[in-house]
Amino acid sequence: MRVLVLGFVVALGGCALAPTHPALQDEALPPLIAVRDFVANLDGTSVYRISPDGKSLAWKGVDALKPAVWVRNLASGQMRAISIRADAIVWSGDSRFLFLPVDATGDENTHVFAVDVSRTDSAPSDLTPFAGTKSSIIRRVEGTSELLVATNQRDKKVFDLYRIDAASGKRELAALNPGNVPNWSVDRQGRLRTRTVFDGAERYLQLPQGDEWRTTMRWRLDEGWWIVDHLPGGNSALAISNRGRDKRALVRIDLESGREEVIYDDPDVDIDSVLISPNGGVPLMAQSMPGYPKAKFFDAALAARLEALRGEGPASVNVTSMSQDGQVMTVSVGTDKGWKYFLLPGVGAAPQLLGQSNTGGFASSLSATRPITYAARDGLRIHGYLTVPEGVQGRPLPTVLLVHGGPWGRDSWTYQGTNRSMQQFLANRGYAVLQVNYRGSSGYGREHTDKAVGEFAGRMHDDLIDGVRWAVAEGVADPKRVGIYGASYGGYAALLGATVTPDVFACAVDVVGIADLATWYEETPPYWDMGLTWWRRFIGDPADPAQRKVLDSKSPIHHVENVRGPLLIMHGVNDPRVRYSQSQRMVAALEKHGKQVEFVTFKDDGHGNRKWTNNLAMYRHTEDFFAQCLGGRSGGFDYYQLAAWAF
Repeated sequence: MRVLVLGFVVALGGCALAPTHPALQDEALPPLIAVRDFVANLDGTSVYRISPDGKSLAWKGVDALKPAVWVRNLASGQMRAISIRADAIVWSGDSRFLFLPVDATGDENTHVFAVDVSRTDSAPSDLTPFAGTKSSIIRRVEGTSELLVATNQRDKKVFDLYRIDAASGKRELAALNPGNVPNWSVDRQGRLRTRTVFDGAERYLQLPQGDEWRTTMRWRLDEGWWIVDHLPGGNSALAISNRGRDKRALVRIDLESGREEVIYDDPDVDIDSVLISPNGGVPLMAQSMPGYPKAKFFDAALAARLEALRGEGPASVNVTSMSQDGQVMTVSVGTDKGWKYFLLPGVGAAPQLLGQSNTGGFASSLSATRPITYAARDGLRIHGYLTVPEGVQGRPLPTVLLVHGGPWGRDSWTYQGTNRSMQQFLANRGYAVLQVNYRGSSGYGREHTDKAVGEFAGRMHDDLIDGVRWAVAEGVADPKRVGIYGASYGGYAALLGATVTPDVFACAVDVVGIADLATWYEETPPYWDMGLTWWRRFIGDPADPAQRKVLDSKSPIHHVENVRGPLLIMHGVNDPRVRYSQSQRMVAALEKHGKQVEFVTFKDDGHGNRKWTNNLAMYRHTEDFFAQCLGGRSGGFDYYQLAAWAF
C-alpha cells in the first residue's frame, strides 16, 4: 500500500482500536492519551530565557495553535506573542533584542532574526537575508546589541564570520574562511580568539597574531574537544576534552601549549555539559548521564538553590539562563516523563513555576523508564533504557526497538527530543519500548564510539539484535511481536532490521533513513565536506570501487528481496541530510519486489518535523501501523486532523 501525504490530507480513519495482543487484553492500561496532546498541546511551553538585566523573560509557546515566542516584562507583567517558529532564543547582551534562528521549511538554511523587545510594535527582522544559505549564532557580545554569526553566503562549503549590530543593522566581515576552518571561537567581549583548521588528516588550533594566524596545538581526528569559555587574561580556556583520555572531562586548557588540567571527570561516562558563571571564567556545575542524571556542583550556594527543585527520585536540574549578576535564573527540571520550568527571582525568593512540557498535564499516566545494561555477543557492555507500560502485568509484551539517530548521539533517561516523545507515546499504546546505546553512540567514551569503525550493518546492528534477545530472555518482549522504529541513522537501522534480520522484526518504521550509503554520501550538503572525513573513517569511501561494493552490501536497498513484514516509510521532502530520493528509491524497490510498504511524505519539513501538523500525521500513521502488526492499541482519528489544513 502506498500513501502520499503532502503536508496533510485529512483521512477520517475511524474509532479507537482496542489492543489485540493477548498480553494487553484484560489489563488495566493507563488512559489512552490523544495524539494531539503529544504534538500540539496548547499548554506545553519550553526554552525559557531570562534577559541579562533580569527584567524580562522569553519562552517558546503557541498563540492560537501557531508557534510563537512570548515575552513578559517581570515588573509590569505585560506580555506579547511574536508569531515565529524559532529554533532557539538568545537575548542580546544589552537585553534589548531577541535573536531567533529560524529554519522555515526544514531545508536547514537557517536565518537569524532579531526582535526589538523595547518596542511593542516591532516585527522580526532578518539579520541574514541571504537566499539559500545557512547561518548560525556563534556568540552575543556582552553589554551590546551585537552578535557574531557564521554564514556560508559567499561559499556554500564554508562559513565566514560576521559581526552584526541589531540596533543599526550594520553587518561587517569579522573573518574570512580560507576554506579549511570548521570552527571559530569568540569570547564574551566579541573578540575572535581562536580558529580550528582541518587539513584532512588532523586538526590544529590557531591563534590570531596581527593579520596572521599561528598554530599552537594539534590533535587526532578521533579526539574531540571544544571551548566552553575563554578565561580572562592570557590564552587559556575552560573546555570539555578527551584529548589523551577515553572520557570527556571538564579541563582548564592552555591554548599555547595544549596542556590540560582536569577539573572534573566522571569515570563511567563523558561530561555532557558545564554551567559557567555569567561573568565568565568560573564553573558552577557539570553534568553527566551514566544511567540517571548526575550533577557535580562547584558552587554550594547554587546547589542549595537548585536542590529544592529536585523533588523525590532522580531528576535532571539545569540552569538554562542567568542574569548578568547571577541572581535571577531560569531552571528546567526533567524526569523520564517530562519537564517543568521555574524562575528563581533572587536569593531567598521562592521559585516560581513558569510552565511545563507537553506531557505535564498527564505525566501521571506515563510510564517509568529504567536504565538497563547487557553484554553484546562480543562481550562489550551495552547501556540503554527500557519503558514498560504502566499497569501491565502480563508478559511477554509486544515490543518496539526505538533506535536513536546520529549514529553519534545517545538516548538518555530524561524526556527530551522526538524519540522521548515517541517512546512515551508507544508505551501508552501498550508496547514495551527498548532503547539501545549501541557502539558508536556518544557519551560512553572514545573507545565505545571507535568500536563502530567499519561496523555499519555489522556489530552496530548486532548490538540492537542482542538487545532484543536480552529483552526476550528477560521475559519482557514477545519474540514474535517485535517492531523497530528509527529516524536518520535509526531509520537506516530500521531498514536493516527489515532487510538483513527479517526474522527478528515483525515490522519496521523508517523515518528519514538512509537506504543507500554510497548515494547518500554523494548527496550530502556542501558544508558537510570537511566532516565527511569522519564518515569515511567509519563507512568507507564510495569513490573507491572496492569500498563502494562494501557500502552496497551494507545498504538496505540492495536487500529488499529479504523483506517479510510490512514497512512504514516517512520522509520530509526538504531534508538536506538524507535526501527525499533515498526513501523514494527504497519504496520503488520494495514495490517492484511486491513487498508491503506505506509511504508518507511531509511538505515543508525536512530531517525531523517542525510542523505540528506533520508530527500529528507521523504519530497517527505510526500507531495504526503498529496496532496492525504488533497488536497494541490506537486512538484512531484525532479531531485536530480536521484543522490541520489551515496550518
